[in-house]
Amino acid sequence: MRVLRWTSVPRREWWGLAFVLPALAWKIGFNLIPMANAAYISLTNYDLLTAPRFVGLANYAGLATDARFKQALGNTFVYAFGRGVPLVVISLFVAWVFARTFRGKNVFRTLYFMPVIISGVVISIVWALLYDPRGMINQLLAPFGIGPVLWLTKSDSAPIAIIVMAVWQSIGFYMIIFLAGLEGVPVDFYDAATVDGANGWQRFWHITLPLIKPTTLFVLVINLINGFQAFTYQFVMTRGGPSDATNVASLLIYDTGLQYQKMGLASAMSIVLFAVIMALTLFQMRVVRADETTYA
Repeated sequence: MRVLRWTSVPRREWWGLAFVLPALAWKIGFNLIPMANAAYISLTNYDLLTAPRFVGLANYAGLATDARFKQALGNTFVYAFGRGVPLVVISLFVAWVFARTFRGKNVFRTLYFMPVIISGVVISIVWALLYDPRGMINQLLAPFGIGPVLWLTKSDSAPIAIIVMAVWQSIGFYMIIFLAGLEGVPVDFYDAATVDGANGWQRFWHITLPLIKPTTLFVLVINLINGFQAFTYQFVMTRGGPSDATNVASLLIYDTGLQYQKMGLASAMSIVLFAVIMALTLFQMRVVRADETTYA
């Protein structure tokens, strides 16, 4: 039996391993190890001052009856899907418009993408001013006999106000992704469908949507993950209020761990949130089934 020597491995593979090792070390050091540590901390009672005390599944059992955590998780679902569904539809429509050729297309595309590169904190501060009872939005609604609306201080309007702002900022990001998928669809398919008498809707439904399914799956997964990781808007604009109406899971985890110094309970919340995101992601991947697209 021949012993595998180090010199028998192609030099190209060693170079490939050398380039991968820094990213792998970063992944292990800043992702996997902290996740494992969070899983351990979730099984303890830890207040950041004394040593962690092992309590088993007591933190998870407490979450099962924690009304505030259930409300925060429900708010997270409302935000993620309330933001996600219109965001996918609008960004796909905008990308479909920009996939066509018209004068000034690059200028308008840049304008749609600009909110993406602005800090979420800055966006939150600006929109908080717009939502002010004497802000621009209420001033525009006043001629129609509406308002002034207390957008951020009423529990029924605050979640909607944040969702509208989140959709506005994120359209450009998902538009670019959809645009890349749309531009990859061969024009010959559309020409053949036009010759066969297909109208615009039929071409979009039977050609465009099936061929951009991998792109759509990517957008759905990223969109869902971003929605469930919501924190900045709720923290800056409402601090989770009013009456916890905008208190999402990430914000409650922050408050529980750093404000109330209950790191064990906060870690348990983060593990539950991770499990929810993973389950929904796998469900999306199974439903969409975005196999590799071929144009043969």
